Amino acid sequence: MLLFANKSIVTEPLDVGEGKFNLVDLVSQAQHAPVSAGVAEIWPGAPVDFEYDDDCAVCYMIEGEITLTEGGEKHSFLPGDVVYIPQEKGLVVLWETDSYGKFVYVTYPHWR
Repeated sequence: MLLFANKSIVTEPLDVGEGKFNLVDLVSQAQHAPVSAGVAEIWPGAPVDFEYDDDCAVCYMIEGEITLTEGGEKHSFLPGDVVYIPQEKGLVVLWETDSYGKFVYVTYPHWR
């Protein structure tokens, strides 16, 4: 069993171009887990795009508000919301915020 205390969880910048996006993988292949899981944060800036060709994701919103755009359709992602993004060839989801957003993610299989 692994327990990650809130104060020990520190996200790090992920190179996503012009957007500001931080994350930390807490559970990954290093623990011989079949999934990756961690915490991500996003700030205002250019939208961040993720492709879901090779993995799927389940995310739980902790704080703030994020707009998810898929196929031109926009969805608000608010605290307490859960989103499932399937593994689908050609699927691209844009993540963006006007303020700040923090969420927990689980991907299968490992996203990196």
